[in-house]
Amino acid sequence: MVLAADAVDLARAQTAFSLAFHICFAVFGVGLPWLLIYTERRWLKTGDPVWLALTKKWSRAFAVLFAVGAVSGTVLSFEFGLLWPAFMSKYGGALGLSFTLEGFAFFTEAIFVGMYLYGWKRLSPRAHWLTLWPIAISGTLSTAFIITVNAWMNVPRGIVEQNGKLLEAKPYAPFISPGTPPQLVHMLIAALMCVGGVVAAIYAVGMLRGRRDTYHQRGLKIGLAVVLFCAPLQLIAGDWAARVAGANQPFKLAAMEGLYHTGSHAPFTLGGIYDNKTGEIRYGLEIPSGLSLLEGFSTGHVIKGLDGAPPDERPNGTLVHGAFTTMVGAGSALIGLSLITGFVVLLRRRRGDRPLLPTSKPWLIAAACTGPAAMLAMLTGWEVTEGGRQPWIVGDHMRVVEGVIGGNAVAPMFAGTLVLYLGLAGALLLILRKMATGGPSGEQLRPGQPVGPSAPRPCDGGSGTGGGSGPAGSGPEQGSGDGESGSKESVPAARHVPAARYVPADQSVRADQSVRAEKSVRADPSVPAGRSVPAAAYDPATEPAAWYTPRMDLSARDHKGVPVAVLLPGRLSVTHAGAPAPAGGIGVTGDGDPSTGSNPSPGSNPSIGSEPSTGSDPSTGAEPTATPSVGPRPAVSPLPDGAEPSAAP
Repeated sequence: MVLAADAVDLARAQTAFSLAFHICFAVFGVGLPWLLIYTERRWLKTGDPVWLALTKKWSRAFAVLFAVGAVSGTVLSFEFGLLWPAFMSKYGGALGLSFTLEGFAFFTEAIFVGMYLYGWKRLSPRAHWLTLWPIAISGTLSTAFIITVNAWMNVPRGIVEQNGKLLEAKPYAPFISPGTPPQLVHMLIAALMCVGGVVAAIYAVGMLRGRRDTYHQRGLKIGLAVVLFCAPLQLIAGDWAARVAGANQPFKLAAMEGLYHTGSHAPFTLGGIYDNKTGEIRYGLEIPSGLSLLEGFSTGHVIKGLDGAPPDERPNGTLVHGAFTTMVGAGSALIGLSLITGFVVLLRRRRGDRPLLPTSKPWLIAAACTGPAAMLAMLTGWEVTEGGRQPWIVGDHMRVVEGVIGGNAVAPMFAGTLVLYLGLAGALLLILRKMATGGPSGEQLRPGQPVGPSAPRPCDGGSGTGGGSGPAGSGPEQGSGDGESGSKESVPAARHVPAARYVPADQSVRADQSVRAEKSVRADPSVPAGRSVPAAAYDPATEPAAWYTPRMDLSARDHKGVPVAVLLPGRLSVTHAGAPAPAGGIGVTGDGDPSTGSNPSPGSNPSIGSEPSTGSDPSTGAEPTATPSVGPRPAVSPLPDGAEPSAAP
């Protein structure tokens, strides 16, 4: 069927398919860097590893999408010359500046994308964050320059023609077209809506599957905030674009609204199917004089209908009106969700409810639909833009059939393009599916709680590259690992448990007393001195397990004087002499203190199920009354490679 089709139809189909495929990736080049600027800045200010996890996950996805978009965009740029040589030959002088500037913007973006992706361990945290700004700005400008070309094709300006021959073409012609400002704003807002909607949809689906941790909550909030904030703005931009189209492309407006007869009191029809033969809309909801009122602020405003154009110069009303109806329907749904969400958030804030954003199942389903709705609105909007200009490739100057290539070369090109894009799509799906790990270290994130302490982060005694062996990289904040789950010196989470699983009580307090247990345990903090404390609420223990190695020292203290685990590289579990390692990793028992090296005396071992007895409330601030004695370091027993804990402590 592909080989038997007409050359003009094949060229149009290939260009439409290439554009639709490419635009789905181009929007991420516009919107995602701005989201990365926000998340990485939040991580730099707070040190919260959830922000770091979001940033790294999105940066990987951005790298993949950017690569696929670069390939598809390159194919699309070649198609202008290969499929439309007469068009480029005649009007290349008017469009050359926009294409050249787009090339400079793209290569600038590519250079800084490389610096950003490979700079995690080589740049300071602030310098690394600053590389995002050229990416975001150049990505936005790259799209803007292409939009100027399309806007000029719709409403050409800056050219002088006589008897079909081009006499003058101003190089800045695309920038002075009346269609450029509204179309540019309309597309940039659409790009932000698509990115925000897709991000919100991904994390909403994750929460519907039970992943109600902070990582997914923040991802959902950021995505929803973007798409719902931009939705009302898009209504204003769309109205602006429709007025410009009515003034400069009246037959496009008529096709969008399904209006056949020219006249005043033109109705505005919601939905329905336009019939090209009869010029009527079936099954639509008609609002009398609505279109005249919207377009000219008066019911007497005259609107040109499709009957004012010769039959061979009319756009396909069925296709254009159907696409316009779909775009308006999807956009209206997003606007409605934005208004309802805003009202609910204000109401919950007034009542003092937390979280402000509801996360019940109906709300999450609605959030999951924002991504497909935004992408559908964007694609159908492009169909309105291109289909409403037909049969012209340059409005009122050159028809499509005059600019296309002839011969039999189009069919093989179309077949090759289909194979290439289908291969890219398949590879992209496999890569993104591989990346969909559900967040950093999966279940080890606490629902509704940050992953670990904010700032400063726990000290790391490892010798990783780039200034630190922890997950946060170069310097005190930036990790050497490529993923959210930490340094290369750490052992896999599946084999060892966090080093800070237990916090030894002070050896100087009698066994029948309750102590504060190093100020580190919030849940059941009062424990007898002769036992190890299950540090279920101890902040470093809530970090993903692979970020630490199972040996620790409690000699360091943070900026508030609270003991902080200094986690050293190694795979040794500390126990009292001669005893096997407990199931959970470290269990220091008795009166010993590993921070000073005193010998532990026999005591209760958490690995055999002993529980701490109740005692005085540590909130009274009782402190140990004596300093620990200094002695030899506790004996250690190795946990062999590949061995897994038999039970949780």
